[in-house]
Amino acid sequence: MVKLMNAKRLLMFTLLIVFMFMLVPYAKADDSSTQNATVKVGVWLVNLEKVDLSASSYRLDFYLWFRFNPSEISLNEVKEFEFVNGYPTKYEVDVDAENGYLEYRVRGDFIKTFDFSRYPYETHTLTVELEHKNLNASYLTFAADPTSSVDESVNVAGWEIGDFETTVTEHSYGGDVYSRFVFSIQLKRPALSAFVKSVLPVAVITTISLLTFFISPQNFGQRIGLGVTTLMSAATFHLALLSGIPPVGYLTLADRMMLSIYVIFLYNLSASVYIMKLVDAKKTEEAQKFNTKASKFLALLIAALILIQLIA
Repeated sequence: MVKLMNAKRLLMFTLLIVFMFMLVPYAKADDSSTQNATVKVGVWLVNLEKVDLSASSYRLDFYLWFRFNPSEISLNEVKEFEFVNGYPTKYEVDVDAENGYLEYRVRGDFIKTFDFSRYPYETHTLTVELEHKNLNASYLTFAADPTSSVDESVNVAGWEIGDFETTVTEHSYGGDVYSRFVFSIQLKRPALSAFVKSVLPVAVITTISLLTFFISPQNFGQRIGLGVTTLMSAATFHLALLSGIPPVGYLTLADRMMLSIYVIFLYNLSASVYIMKLVDAKKTEEAQKFNTKASKFLALLIAALILIQLIA
């Protein structure tokens, strides 16, 4: 009887030991799952190949690397990231799992909603944004590698390269918060180029239209013909100017500029029609006086429109 009880005790003790050993792996797994890993992310921009304003997209070529602690997160887990604002192609350049290093060469199109409120003098910020597919901010946090940079040879036709920046933000998907790495670089239009291509042509057209005030009131037919012709030219230029950007639901700087130009054209044609009526009524002297007053008031109108543009 005693031997039987001792055997039972030994069996229960053995089962208890086995059960405790079975719990050890789960306890370790829980400890690792609650550990927050920090992964450094860096970017070296090699080339900015194209900026398509009409499609709100741009093509980038760059190196992307990750520095991590292998005891905190595995190489396979680091690889499970995704680009938030694009689907570029990528291939591994360097992998060192023991020292916690992973590098890619990335090339492809990225998408971002551009702000055209200052077009054609706008500044755009191009970004590369990435997150982990599965691990939220409780398990993985990105950190910006200070060695990120832009190659000196990077350039894009028609734009000036501005400052670049690497930041880490958090993005919420309902109740889940994910760490997001963002690499951004600014592009701005050269002021002289934007003036010559976007402002100077319509300024010349408007100046030609305003030459009607130097034409004799008796030649009202030529005055009205010149005003209508230049107005059509300005409208055509306006459409061509906006063809390079997507349809937007707000007025751009170019739109506000053209609205001011249309006000000047309307004033010019209205004055010409009124002068025509005075000449038809045989009031030539009164028409000449009105033309003089209208030309003086024109300067005040232009100054007021410029002031409105500056305030807006």
